[in-house]
Amino acid sequence: MITGIKFFNKSVDKEVIAIYTILGIAIFYFILHPFTMVLYWFEFKNEPITFSSFIEVLGHRFKHSFSFKMLYMALFFIVMGGIFGAAAGVFKVRTKKLSKHIDFLKKDISNLIQQGENQFLEFKSSIRYDFNLKTTNIELEMVIAKTIVGFLNAKGGKLIIGVSDQGNVLGIENDFITLKQKNSDGFEQKIYEIISKHIGKEYCTLVNVYFYPINNKKLCVLDIQKTNEPSYLIKGSETVFYLRTGNATRPLSIKEAIHYMKMEKDV
Repeated sequence: MITGIKFFNKSVDKEVIAIYTILGIAIFYFILHPFTMVLYWFEFKNEPITFSSFIEVLGHRFKHSFSFKMLYMALFFIVMGGIFGAAAGVFKVRTKKLSKHIDFLKKDISNLIQQGENQFLEFKSSIRYDFNLKTTNIELEMVIAKTIVGFLNAKGGKLIIGVSDQGNVLGIENDFITLKQKNSDGFEQKIYEIISKHIGKEYCTLVNVYFYPINNKKLCVLDIQKTNEPSYLIKGSETVFYLRTGNATRPLSIKEAIHYMKMEKDV
């Protein structure tokens, strides 16, 4: 199962933020502060700035920048430096956590793929692109919907799209070509469109869509929750009850579906 993990403790986070805060203060106070004072001097004197004149003015304005007369200006730069530094530290911590979390998820998904299909895991190569015909095949959308229905009626599970039945990573980039919006957002919209059309809009909230890069390819993972009420695959004027059993999704007859739902209620 794909789970979260804590990579950093609070003390380490605070230490990183503190270091960046100090660096921010130092940069703003010792660099930006005197340089700003020099620029103000040139503006006040209304004189043109050249490299030599800038260095000359910087020399005698540098000490003045840290004098008692410039206390309020110095405090302003200290506060601003602290704010920017702390913000940079928070960004650094979160970026590193996110990077570590993505690396963890890659390993977790890789482990899932290596385990192979089972009662809680199914692989699909694509949602619309037919690798055999090398073109768009919208009939594949029904296959995706059938798998989702099977998980909804069972115990839930994960559908990884962009992986062959043999566990080879194919990616979903070929699917992008078949979409109006040729990116992850368009792919996610198509997933929910399939659910709404072939199962029902009310079941969209039970399916979470995630994207993960693996081996320079992008995979889509559908995390499907169990429904409290039976769901059906809508095929024209017909509705079919599907159930995930073992590593396959199979249709149930009316008698089998009623018996299954009765057993579920008795549990």
